[in-house]
Amino acid sequence: MTRRRWLVVAAAVAVLVVSIGAVVLLRPSDAEKQCDAVTEARDELLAAADDQSAVAVIGDSYTQGAGLSGPGVAWPAVLAGMLGVPVAVDGMSSTGFTTAGLCADDPVTYGDRLAESPPEADTVVVQGGVNDAAVGDPAAVGQAAADILAQLQDVPTVVLVGPPAVPGVDRGAVETIDRALREAAAASGRIYVPLIDAAIPVLPDRIHPTEDGQAQIAQLVAKALGA
Repeated sequence: MTRRRWLVVAAAVAVLVVSIGAVVLLRPSDAEKQCDAVTEARDELLAAADDQSAVAVIGDSYTQGAGLSGPGVAWPAVLAGMLGVPVAVDGMSSTGFTTAGLCADDPVTYGDRLAESPPEADTVVVQGGVNDAAVGDPAAVGQAAADILAQLQDVPTVVLVGPPAVPGVDRGAVETIDRALREAAAASGRIYVPLIDAAIPVLPDRIHPTEDGQAQIAQLVAKALGA
């Protein structure tokens, strides 16, 4: 993977296969197919990225426009239109600060991906946390976020985007992650964009944002960046 300019927004995204808020266990063959699908979706986003992008995002299924028509309506694409600059996206469904999700055997947590392809942009946005709340380790998110921010210490502007409160995920776990990300950002002098009380509208799957919800996330990030 080539080095890319990054705008890392940390916010949350949904995790595994969920039905009415309950995690559905997958057979090994099904899990392998799901892993292949989310890996292919990530590769397509990376292939479409402009190496000269002023903005880069690392995130989960929210960045892929899961449940909608695809990345073209996801919040990073909306943000690109608002800022008037290309936005490179490294988005992979089911991943987060502490989880590799559907590809659990692969090094695809946020920290893993940043170590593999360090950002070169002046602004980086890392978005995530929903998957950590659903199937990860909420108590470990704070240290994972601190480690990521240390990886990005030479980047002038870094933004963390936290998880929204969604019906399909335990509110207490989301609150734990929101607090941890807020504290990590404050300790390193970085920007934090909370979504927990933003009332982001979600699809019937009770996890992923609607098109209006995606636009709302983009607006909050753009505002944090002074746009």
